[in-house]
Amino acid sequence: MDIQGERAGSTCPHFGDCGGCLWQDVPYEEQLRRKEQSVQRIFQEAGMEVRCQEPILPSPQPFQYRNKMEFTAVPDPDRGLVLGLHRRGRFDAVVDIEECWLPPAEANPIVESIRQAARRYGIRAYDYVQHTGFLRNVVLRFANPPEQWMVLLVTTTPTQPPEEAFLRELAERLPALFPTVRTVAQVINDTWSPVSVGELRVLFGDGVIEQSLCGMRFRISPFAFFQVNWVQLERFFGRILELAQPQPTDIVWDLYCGTGSIALVLACHVRHVYAAELVTSALEDARRNAAMNGVENVSWFALDLHRPAARQTLDALPQPDLLVVDPPRAGIHWRLLQYLLERPAQRMLYVSCNPLTQVRDLKRLLQLYELERLQPVDLFPQTPHVEVIACLRRR
Repeated sequence: MDIQGERAGSTCPHFGDCGGCLWQDVPYEEQLRRKEQSVQRIFQEAGMEVRCQEPILPSPQPFQYRNKMEFTAVPDPDRGLVLGLHRRGRFDAVVDIEECWLPPAEANPIVESIRQAARRYGIRAYDYVQHTGFLRNVVLRFANPPEQWMVLLVTTTPTQPPEEAFLRELAERLPALFPTVRTVAQVINDTWSPVSVGELRVLFGDGVIEQSLCGMRFRISPFAFFQVNWVQLERFFGRILELAQPQPTDIVWDLYCGTGSIALVLACHVRHVYAAELVTSALEDARRNAAMNGVENVSWFALDLHRPAARQTLDALPQPDLLVVDPPRAGIHWRLLQYLLERPAQRMLYVSCNPLTQVRDLKRLLQLYELERLQPVDLFPQTPHVEVIACLRRR
């Protein structure tokens, strides 16, 4: 089915109620134009005149691009529970999604199978007011090639026989109905926090899926971060390589390295990469991915870059030729930013999911660097969000 052409100019039945998409009623070319203008406006309002902004890198397809979806279960007096996405602007209400256009199409029958099984067993959705109930969330993760699904059932600790029976049935039935389901797991969260992390129990499979990227394989574990737009991955990382201009003699620092995707892609082109990350589970994934792909020229550091103690570790590293930062939405911590100004590299790539904090940090970095390129990337069609890669060179 040519889903991209068929759905151009139309909206899904849930649009307007569901908070998953804000721009489905905006033609894709107009979405791209708005995102380019948004980046320009943010920099202009910060007093930075940018003459080096590249045209935005569009997503190869504006639908079925998300490789991770989180569906929330809430109690319903008529149907027992509903399972879907939050209503627009509401965290206490959920739209019972029958068909979502953001993930690959097979996500919808997988979710429907879980919904029907939950109602059949009389499973209670978690009530965030009373703090009672069993099923909290369903998280789907996707990777390819070949196509693989990971199904995470986020629950409280089972206390009733129907809850255990529900889990057993899904562990058997989902892989039988959908051969692309590689892993089914339960995530136990007994806290009041609405997060989809907790104690992991693998019910079927080996607990991972594998994504192909730039000639390598990346193992994705249940809680690992990975870029969500699977159809844009090759182009996104390819553009990072083009802008980085890696040289065989380069020493690279990759700060906020996550599961190491940028570090491993760069490692094939440089002398050595030093990669730092706070989340130890992400570093474990990074080390496994390096070993699986035979990459030996990356050193990994479990490091809180925001604490003064990080300076001692960074001081012991060789001077970088290329510095890569991909911080969270809050941007680079002020303490780390000051350190990077004291020890600048010849070249720097700043990858950001939040241009507002990126421009704040760049205003300080431009004391020592010149902004050579600004590359917006559309990783999130149907939403206002935009990724921006800033390429800097030492003055």
